[in-house]
Amino acid sequence: DRVIQAINNGTLTADNLTHETLRDIYGDDVYGNGPEVLGRGRKIFDDTDQLDQYLYSYGKMANQQWDKPLLFTMINGDATIIDYGCGQGLSFLNLVCRWNDDDETWQDSLKSIILIEPSKTALNRAEAIAKLKFPDATTHTVNKKLEELDNNDLSFDANKVMIHIFSQILDIPLADNFDLIAFFENITSTIGTHYIHIVSHEVDDDNNQRNILQLYKHIVSEHVHAKVSGNTIRPVFRTPSKKPLKLIKKITNISLNTFKIQGSNKEYDCIAMFACIKTY
Repeated sequence: DRVIQAINNGTLTADNLTHETLRDIYGDDVYGNGPEVLGRGRKIFDDTDQLDQYLYSYGKMANQQWDKPLLFTMINGDATIIDYGCGQGLSFLNLVCRWNDDDETWQDSLKSIILIEPSKTALNRAEAIAKLKFPDATTHTVNKKLEELDNNDLSFDANKVMIHIFSQILDIPLADNFDLIAFFENITSTIGTHYIHIVSHEVDDDNNQRNILQLYKHIVSEHVHAKVSGNTIRPVFRTPSKKPLKLIKKITNISLNTFKIQGSNKEYDCIAMFACIKTY
């Protein structure tokens, strides 16, 4: 792997490795028909040639999806980044290179990184990049598809900031028996602050944004406009309740945006969802 070799020999450093340099230096038109070889960017990659081809064919588009950072502080406590379908780490790099705070840096707050990816080849590169950028953080890798994750894989430390990245993953067809809503409720059940960032673009006019719209509608109906009742509010007892207290999820921010990005020969429609959820 050319990227891992460059990290090991010191050519790539934490300061000079960004989402842009990764694409510009290591993107390579290996096959000449990249989209077909890569399954329109949705194939599980077998070798590093396919990783380099992805950077060449789709790296610019992937970077454009992160062109407009959100105008609020992402770091307000010990943080964990969970990148679902992380690929070779391009979205992770976009996040940490673009979203910065004047008073605090990711180095101050990022304590752990969880990288989830079914391609072992891509996961190895993503892990090397994460360890280079954040040598003091704990990096954990999970070599699985989204549908294969279990509770052990999704066990997060309580009372922390958890940043969940879903870049070009929820637009891929999921197994018929996979319950996306139950999965979402599970990953946001840890007490703490959860930032959810989802982004994808249309491929060949397929209706591949329905998972994102389904999730957005669920959050709005169940957590934004849900009726408040005695069953959803924690009562204050002078003595401990015999019944386990129900988790409360408070949505502090949510947005759904559509925009266009320029591909090599046409524009693509994109969709992005952001939510901030406080669980207590």
